[in-house]
Amino acid sequence: MAKNTVIVISRNQEEYERRLKALNLPDLEILAPRDADGIRQNIERANIMLANPPLAKNYINDAENVKWMQSTYAGVDAMNAEGLRKDYVLTNIREVYGPPLAEYTFAYILAFRKEISENRAYQKEHLWKQRLAGMISGQTLCVVGAGSIGKEIAKIGKAFGMRTIGYRSTNQPIEFFDEIYAGDLKQCVALGDYVVSVLPNTKQTDDIFNAEVFASMKNTAVFINIGRGNAVNEVDLIAALKERKIAKAVLDVFKAEPLPADSPLWNTGNLYLTPHMAGYIFNDRELEIFAENYRRFCAGEDLMYRVDFAKGY
Repeated sequence: MAKNTVIVISRNQEEYERRLKALNLPDLEILAPRDADGIRQNIERANIMLANPPLAKNYINDAENVKWMQSTYAGVDAMNAEGLRKDYVLTNIREVYGPPLAEYTFAYILAFRKEISENRAYQKEHLWKQRLAGMISGQTLCVVGAGSIGKEIAKIGKAFGMRTIGYRSTNQPIEFFDEIYAGDLKQCVALGDYVVSVLPNTKQTDDIFNAEVFASMKNTAVFINIGRGNAVNEVDLIAALKERKIAKAVLDVFKAEPLPADSPLWNTGNLYLTPHMAGYIFNDRELEIFAENYRRFCAGEDLMYRVDFAKGY
């Protein structure tokens, strides 16, 4: 009989089950129920969870025997909500989502700078509108949340010849950033041609992007949020776009997800929305982290990427 039992809770049960079985981890029984009833029927058998936090939060209080949960996300704020048990070890994924989030960020930055949608519109009208080509080389990229994901975004920015500045809780130097700011966020974002938020969901980041912060940005600035939706005061963002305090915004994350059909965000001009998919990928590194942490779990060693519930990350 296996010594340990892991239950998978994700939107891709079959894929995770297949990948876990391929690891051939010793003394591990794998449960991957295909529906909510199956999860609830099997949850008490598991002492390990491999799960998406937005789904796992619905089951963690019933998972009385779970001693360790490996999140398949970097962000674990869903597991830190009031009323949820926190007497287990929670680990997350790191050094995985930087590349896809950087790709997403620069897909929009380049599309805006090269006027892709404008050229497409001119093509449909058979209009020859030759004009000077914009370049991002020499422009300033401001990354709010200069951690591992932020560093990956800054690395790509440097490859394009951009000036890179970062914002974080301490102002220690970080690779690929020309400058690091701590303290007054407004001073940092005021410099950016592109302001990219990769902040986690904590009490300190609630509505950190508000009317005052948007007003401090360049009126030509593009704001991109790929962190967490709690960081943006959505009413203030809509006003900033309507009043042309900033030029454009891109949101992949929202306060309420899925975004309600009656949200005014859908119809806000110069606002581009995607359904929380910027980092929605399968990556072998996820399973590598799980396998290494499983080895450590069995050996009684400290696990990699342990989350501090008090900090929220």
